Amino acid sequence: MADITPTDIVNKEFRRGFRGYACEEVDDFLQLVSDSLFHALEANQRLRAQVEGLTSEVQRYQQTEDLIKNSIVLAERTAEDLKSYALIEAESIRRNAEEQLREQRAELENLRQARHRAIAEMRAALTVQLSLLDAQEQRSSTTASAPREGELR
Repeated sequence: MADITPTDIVNKEFRRGFRGYACEEVDDFLQLVSDSLFHALEANQRLRAQVEGLTSEVQRYQQTEDLIKNSIVLAERTAEDLKSYALIEAESIRRNAEEQLREQRAELENLRQARHRAIAEMRAALTVQLSLLDAQEQRSSTTASAPREGELR
């Protein structure tokens, strides 16, 4: 079916019949139909342009939406990766701290044992020294009370 343009309507010639319609009325009506069709076609063209513009705008919004969705997905992945890394790092720090604590406790225990040994050694040395002093004192007192050779009591 061929499209009819307003010009086709205006230029349409009808054969004249014996008892035909009033030519002026037909021409006026055809002009009215032509004008209506012209305005309808203009409106249709404007609407098509508007649809085309809105379609491209919708496509832009869809592209923006896709970019936002991708950005959100990337941000979520990054957040999960950072969270995983932070948990791994925290676990590593905790293990290192526990190891340092064990080492420091072991060193503290070694220092306590060394202190106890040093005290025991000092005590033993002092006991030996006291024994020597006692023995020296006893000899001194025994020799002081015993008569010397040639001395009379």
